[in-house]
Amino acid sequence: METLFKFLDDLLQPGNRPYLVVFTVILIGTAVVLILLVLASKKKEPLDLSFKLGPLWKLGPLWVHLRGGLDDPKTQTRRFRKLLYVKVNCLSNRKVQAAPFYKRTVPRLDEPDRIVPVFDEAVYYTLKLFPEKRSLGPEQDSSSGVVDPRLVIPWLNEVQFHSDGARRTTSLVDIEAKADSDTMLSVSHFLNGLQGANQDFSSYADEDAESLRLVVDFSSIPNAGDFIKMDGAQLLLDNRPVETDDLAFRPCGESVYVASCKDVKKGSLLKMQFTFKNWDAPVAGNAAG
Repeated sequence: METLFKFLDDLLQPGNRPYLVVFTVILIGTAVVLILLVLASKKKEPLDLSFKLGPLWKLGPLWVHLRGGLDDPKTQTRRFRKLLYVKVNCLSNRKVQAAPFYKRTVPRLDEPDRIVPVFDEAVYYTLKLFPEKRSLGPEQDSSSGVVDPRLVIPWLNEVQFHSDGARRTTSLVDIEAKADSDTMLSVSHFLNGLQGANQDFSSYADEDAESLRLVVDFSSIPNAGDFIKMDGAQLLLDNRPVETDDLAFRPCGESVYVASCKDVKKGSLLKMQFTFKNWDAPVAGNAAG
């Protein structure tokens, strides 16, 4: 303690005024940083702050930049995120195409619907990331064509359905997950869902979301760039467009398109719109290997 008093007494001497100023600034700065870190921790937000001290005697002004807080991922606030990736494997207009690309057996359906002539096929990979582990509800897939669900993670040895009615309905299924998890992935084949005017793709916000992302991939369709045109993307809520600066959409590689939006409300629909030019030609696209 005596040493501390001697140190302070020396700082107060007239010739040591510059050192007193520096010591005072360091002391005050340390206190300010500690207070800001405590406040940032209580608000569960990262610290990002700049401010100016001074001018400090002959030292001039001093800029202080503070960044930090919430370095531990366990203390960060996580929110729901969803990604839908759609891979279009084959594409043609049933009205003018003489024969389907192939016939697909959909085991869940009764005859005569079980054998489906395929004129277009898109595989939907739906990934949901939840803030924490939870009991997962049914994953619903719907289409104007036929839905053929093939995979659910958390793993199911065989895809199970919420009800017999959903099992036998061609265009709608409720897939059971039956597990506690913070992640869910489902993979479903959508057959003949792009016929007529149904040339849009959508992803639904199951709950308030940090981000909603939609990727549509036509790269397996020969000459896709010549007849497939992206018209844009919309965020809808209660069938009404939502005005937001957080919506972005663009091509991403050859015949691949992406749309994304941040801070999405539950019930919102991220919709990507396309036009298939020369859709009445005998063959718009062919199956890919």
